[in-house]
Amino acid sequence: MAPPYFEYLTAHPSVRRAHRLVNRIEPFTAEFPALPAGIIEIAGKSDVGLIRERNEDSFLFGNLATGETVRENDGGSMRIDAVPALMMVADGVGGAVSGEVASDLAAEVAFRHLRERRERGALKGAVIIADSLKHAVVEANASIHAKAKADPLHRGMGTTATLALVVQGMIYFAQVGDSRAYIIRDAVARQMTKDQSLVQRMVDAGKLTPEQAEKSEHRNIILQALGPEESIVPEFTRERLQHGDVILLCSDGLSNQMTSSEIAALSVVHQDLESLCDGLIDLAIKTGAPDNVTVVAGRYSIPGGD
Repeated sequence: MAPPYFEYLTAHPSVRRAHRLVNRIEPFTAEFPALPAGIIEIAGKSDVGLIRERNEDSFLFGNLATGETVRENDGGSMRIDAVPALMMVADGVGGAVSGEVASDLAAEVAFRHLRERRERGALKGAVIIADSLKHAVVEANASIHAKAKADPLHRGMGTTATLALVVQGMIYFAQVGDSRAYIIRDAVARQMTKDQSLVQRMVDAGKLTPEQAEKSEHRNIILQALGPEESIVPEFTRERLQHGDVILLCSDGLSNQMTSSEIAALSVVHQDLESLCDGLIDLAIKTGAPDNVTVVAGRYSIPGGD
């Protein structure tokens, strides 16, 4: 029998709602055992573009169980069976070699942090996974900020970061900056991240239309990056994956050069993931490619899911 004070408290609607929230099953957590074991195949490519002298973009994808990774200078693809996998794109800012240093460090630190979390069993359940992603991004920010503070040559350096963590049938996204993540399903590319940029803020405020934002001279001004400040506020989202989904991460060197419809159309033409990365970058270059261009693409499948 509940104590009288508890009965008094739970008589109030706001307290009842809070009690239900505290005691409910964590979202998606109970579904993990029921999700089929999936496979993700991943490929990536990066190009300096037509104008920049250096490539300050970085990417990484890897198997968090084994520690195996593929970076922008490695080439090739990876197939990961039913274990946590990370995909990441980082677009460095800061000029000279500093942007390259920041983006490379972001990928290295984030992967290492998530692998350590996985080894401690901390990649089980939606809330814990989101917390692990948050700390991976925060640790990457702290590492870049400390390096910039310690070395005048790197002062002010920073990088965007977009991460996609696949855990069985779920995918979790974390973002700082304006590199993007899409899920392509049934030949439609849905943007899963929101740019942390000046023009996106103006679109949200009703001062620009999305079409005007795409053509704005201010579209490359980002409101947040890893490194310049001691603290950052990542954005998070998640999605349950379906058989045949293509997950695509890219720097703004790609997304500024083509629409989501064009991205989706190429994913239909190029079923091979390495060919898809090549095709996307080739199109970006044909349209001018004033910036570095980076793309990582993964296809999720369930054996027997056809």
